[in-house]
Amino acid sequence: MLETGKKYSVSELANKLEVTPRMVKIYKEELEKCGIYIDTIKGRYGGYIYYHKPYNFEVRFDYLDVDAIESILNKLNEEERNKISITLEKLRSIVIYSADEKRNIIIDEKDLNDKYLIISKAIEKNQKLNFVYHEKIRNFIPYSFTYYKEFIYITGYSIDEDDIKTLNLSKIENLKIV
Repeated sequence: MLETGKKYSVSELANKLEVTPRMVKIYKEELEKCGIYIDTIKGRYGGYIYYHKPYNFEVRFDYLDVDAIESILNKLNEEERNKISITLEKLRSIVIYSADEKRNIIIDEKDLNDKYLIISKAIEKNQKLNFVYHEKIRNFIPYSFTYYKEFIYITGYSIDEDDIKTLNLSKIENLKIV
């Protein structure tokens, strides 16, 4: 609805989506976590509006930087590694959003479709997933899909890292519902 460029009040959106105004605000927050920013107009005639404007986040690091941090991480003691690994995951998410379109990632459409169906089922039934991502085994509770350019991302709760993560679906390997 917001892609039309029309301004909607929170109550209008809540009525159209058949949710509470609080849920509309939660949806807005979730979209912003995924890099989709919705402008808020304050005041009596305020509301939410979305402009299809390209955002340039000026990311000044890339996969090589993430790999360098990861190799340093392997040389640290366990306590230092735990502190920095969370930061590394957040950095990796930012790099994924900014750099995936620049890389020549080969996407196997059938594999992607199979993963999508498995994750959709897990979201619907609130099930845990287990998979390998960047050579690391993950236990994950998926919440939603995000689409950015031609890539599909999965956002959810990483049980092992006790944090919210957004991961590129095409890089998930050995996916299974636990």
